[in-house]
Formats: sequence, C-alpha cells, structure tokens
Amino acid sequence: MVTACSPAASTSATPSQPALGLAASSSGVCQAIAALPDASAAERTFTNLAHDALHVLAADPRLDRSTSARLLEAKEKVEADFSQSADVAVLADDLAELQTAADAALQAIGVEVPACAD
Repeated sequence: MVTACSPAASTSATPSQPALGLAASSSGVCQAIAALPDASAAERTFTNLAHDALHVLAADPRLDRSTSARLLEAKEKVEADFSQSADVAVLADDLAELQTAADAALQAIGVEVPACAD
C-alpha cells in the first residue's frame, strides 16, 4: 500500500509558492519512504518529487552552511544507495536520515514542515 504525504494545515490561507516548493524536499522523501520496499518506485519518487527541491533548499541563502552540508551529505548517501542497489533496510535508514535533515533545514528557515502520513 502506498501512502502519500500531505502538507500539514497551514497558518496561512494561501501559502507562498516558494514555500510549497521547498516543502517538497521533505514530502517527496516521505513519499519515497512510503514506496518501499520497492526500491525502484522509491527512486522514481525521490527523483521526481524531492531531488530538485532538496537542491533548492540546500542553496537557500537563509540556511547556515552546516545545515546545508548535512542536507547535501544525506542526499548523497541516498543517491549512492540507489546507484549501488543498497539493501532496502539501509535505503530506508538513509531516506529517514535525509527526511530528518530536510525537516531541520525547513525549520531553520521558518518553512512549515509537511506532515508525513503513515
């Protein structure tokens, strides 16, 4: 069963488009986790929904260098897992670490972290 991630209730009636784009960094990773144990589906989801948003988030000028570096390092681990056909348990752990890093980066710049549905 595939579950989806949806943004948590916003305090604003009309959230800004850039904030929604940045939130995809976390929600896309959430959806990749939900696609497991199908690693191919998780990789497609990660690539289509989270990859570009993670780059944009890491480059956000409001983010300090250490938080940005942590985010990029976690992203690189996930990409290495996909390219090396890592064990699903390792991939799941690395995706969870990436989601934690993305959530921390979003919080650091004041963007609401989307809820990850079970």
